[in-house]
Amino acid sequence: GGSNTNSVLPYIDYSYLVKHPKTFVGYSDASALLLAVKTQAPNCRVLYGPALVASFGEWPPYNELTWQYFKKIVDTPSKTLVSFKAPDFWTDEKANWEDFEHEKKNHKNLWKYINSPVLSGRLIGGNLNTIYGILASRYFPKISDGDILFLEDSEKDAATVEKNFAMIKDAGIFDKVKGIILGKHALFDDDGSNRLPIEILQEVLNNRKLPIIYDYDSCHTIPMITTPIACQVRIDAKNMTVSFADF
Repeated sequence: GGSNTNSVLPYIDYSYLVKHPKTFVGYSDASALLLAVKTQAPNCRVLYGPALVASFGEWPPYNELTWQYFKKIVDTPSKTLVSFKAPDFWTDEKANWEDFEHEKKNHKNLWKYINSPVLSGRLIGGNLNTIYGILASRYFPKISDGDILFLEDSEKDAATVEKNFAMIKDAGIFDKVKGIILGKHALFDDDGSNRLPIEILQEVLNNRKLPIIYDYDSCHTIPMITTPIACQVRIDAKNMTVSFADF
């Protein structure tokens, strides 16, 4: 976690990782590391997934579900298809760390979509605010036509979210991708605008008819679906299923 992982990227021995591939797991600011490893040592497996304390340190049933998603991905051999059903519920309530305060209030889960309920292609992305720190560098993957862009963030205000969506637009990425998967935004601050992240994204897109599936569960809300980066993904918002291959 944090906001400075991009500062260590030039000092990693990527040639070692090419010879001795590893699996890297993390989310949020770890996006910089995951994307750098995938661009510089592409034979490594990178997973947008749980952190040790912030995810597995949660209380049941959230940590148990997060663990089940994670273990199934880790145990899946390379080049094998793995599929998941979305969790039935989710929460972003801040409570219950070292001491159990109360049961967290959870919400019935629902993935939503615009223009198409199904997306498939190569999945690239991660934490939106972290991408801000590596977008113009050699550590951010080259986006190809037909890629699926995955974005998520947490605890940001509407102005920051708009700035970062506009950054993606100005970089020409929205012109190349086939569609967008937008994760739930934990503890979003609408800054008095009464607008959600998906509404801000639509405004930035300025009527561009990109398919978007949003409120996906690989983000700062819990439980979390471990999501391989640079894999082949197929996500179905109506049936709330996602499949990964070639990771």
